Amino acid sequence: MKATFTLFFLVFWSTLFAQQGFHFLNLPNSSRVAVLGGHAVSSDDHDIAMGYHNPAILGDSTLGDVYIMFHPYLAGINRMSAIAQFSAGKIGPLTAGILFTDYGTFDETDHLGKVISTFQAQDYVLHIGKSHNMGPFTLGINLKMAGSYISTTGATALLFDLGGMYRSPYQNFSVGMVIKNLGFLLSDFTADQNTSLPFDVLIGTTFKPQHMPFRFTITVTDLARSSDDLYALNQNIRRSDQIFRYFNFGTALIIGKRIELNLGYNHRQRAAFSIDEMAYGAGLSFGFSLKIKAYEFQFSNAKIHAAAASQFFSIKTNTSALKQLF
Repeated sequence: MKATFTLFFLVFWSTLFAQQGFHFLNLPNSSRVAVLGGHAVSSDDHDIAMGYHNPAILGDSTLGDVYIMFHPYLAGINRMSAIAQFSAGKIGPLTAGILFTDYGTFDETDHLGKVISTFQAQDYVLHIGKSHNMGPFTLGINLKMAGSYISTTGATALLFDLGGMYRSPYQNFSVGMVIKNLGFLLSDFTADQNTSLPFDVLIGTTFKPQHMPFRFTITVTDLARSSDDLYALNQNIRRSDQIFRYFNFGTALIIGKRIELNLGYNHRQRAAFSIDEMAYGAGLSFGFSLKIKAYEFQFSNAKIHAAAASQFFSIKTNTSALKQLF
């Protein structure tokens, strides 16, 4: 039953990315991004996991930080991530990490339905990033090696992201932009297959009004894709609904210096996974972060569709704190 639901979910999810492979590259690699609607490229809060989504976010302030995430997805799918920032001598700080997705073990059957063997499905991303400050502006680049494997077949790709960031020196305000997943295939699943990469352009802003404990994040996604790509599942869509499917919204309630409560909304998620026009909370996300000395614990709960939610667990610390443990 679990394997059947997993395969159904993968097929249904892939319809949102018609004629496109490697869609796992656009899934959140951060508990904070997951709770901000699933996409965020401007949230400047010294979180090295944000560098996966926009390499321009990072700077020297996260040098030595270590980040670990565990994401139990749906139907036994598990995602795990580890990220660290280190000094590379004259090159300066670099951020490197690995993201691994395990879809579990499936039965292989013959034409009569008899089980003859088992196989596995897995994805991975190896990434390394670098940023450079120029006053209030920061430029960044991520280099990524991605692989997707099902049984004995697989595909690999070499990609990179280009990011930019503006931080206002006078207000708590920032704007970020990313050109994601530029690159090419190194190998494909089959010789006659032509898997496309999930190229995307995102732009977002994060701002905190003065004297208010709230920080707001708005991110616009899929700027490189036409409405025909995004709405092929249902062409009878109001104009306002079409516009809002590009937007992701997130907010943070900042309680002192150690506690942050988060809430997010992804309208495209809500519209795509509603049942009989009832969303049952699909597209909503909530979570928190808690700082205890050198450790920051993050939790996010994102409602994927009407029937299920997905949780993100992560911890951030630094190498100095880790040395004290061993």
